[in-house]
Amino acid sequence: MDSRKLAKFVAVADHGGFTAAADATGASQPALSIAVRELEAELGLELFERVGRRIHLTAAGQALLGPSRLVLRDLEVGRAAVAAVAGVEAGTLTVASLPTLAADPLARLVGRFRQLHPGVTVDLAAPEDTSDLVAMVRDGRCEVAVSEAAGLPADLTGSDIGAQPLSLILPPPVAATVLGRRRRRGGGPDRVGLTELADVPFVATPPGTSTRRLLDEGFAAVGAVAQVAVVTAQRDAVVPLVVAGAGAALVPEPLAEAAAAAGATVARPVPAVSRRIAVVHRGEPLSPAAARFMALARARRDGAFKVPG
Repeated sequence: MDSRKLAKFVAVADHGGFTAAADATGASQPALSIAVRELEAELGLELFERVGRRIHLTAAGQALLGPSRLVLRDLEVGRAAVAAVAGVEAGTLTVASLPTLAADPLARLVGRFRQLHPGVTVDLAAPEDTSDLVAMVRDGRCEVAVSEAAGLPADLTGSDIGAQPLSLILPPPVAATVLGRRRRRGGGPDRVGLTELADVPFVATPPGTSTRRLLDEGFAAVGAVAQVAVVTAQRDAVVPLVVAGAGAALVPEPLAEAAAAAGATVARPVPAVSRRIAVVHRGEPLSPAAARFMALARARRDGAFKVPG
């Protein structure tokens, strides 16, 4: 089974057709068609079926797609390793991240990585949730990923790179009421007990997401239930919704800073809410770029933003 044929098959599958794959890869449509037909002849099964003007993977095509990506990824690892031995800093590193970790720590990690290795292109993938992120790592769509450490499957290798605290952001009416009560009792304005917010409406991401789980667990720890009034999968909408008065929210610190600049009040929840962050991959061998990225992530955890060695 020729890797060049597999690459053409993956291109057709990823771009949804021969014409789009030809435009994206620079290969001719006949060359793509021949490669797919030869693969089908080798396997004795059709890999694509036509539905109207579009093509779709058959069950056999779906079964072949993931292993094909892994084969191509491993070949790239081999080529990159040879290039690294020769002192060439080039290639592409594909990194996935949960949306709420994109600003911190991913942005700083990628920024520092690019400073150290300007010849390497970084391709950032955007999974919807943890299960999507795990699937991307498993099938080779990305080589490393930044994720919440909790609940990661045993077949992935991870390095814990520290904790990320979460903050409460309160819309002006809620802040005035809650912080007013705290001042009358002599409490400080920078910390708010979750019990004080038991009747406050919240803006939250859908069930199954990391921040929603942390919100629910935080309230459960004080014997209460979060009163979720607005559910949004659009994480960019959380801060505007809070500022507009739709409810409070529990968010990572970078979002809290943006909310404060937009007029929301930021406070630490009591008890504190945080999550452990990990950088994960399928296991060895890693491409030189991925190995450097992992080393940089561990250096961040240890307080030294440099790549050892």
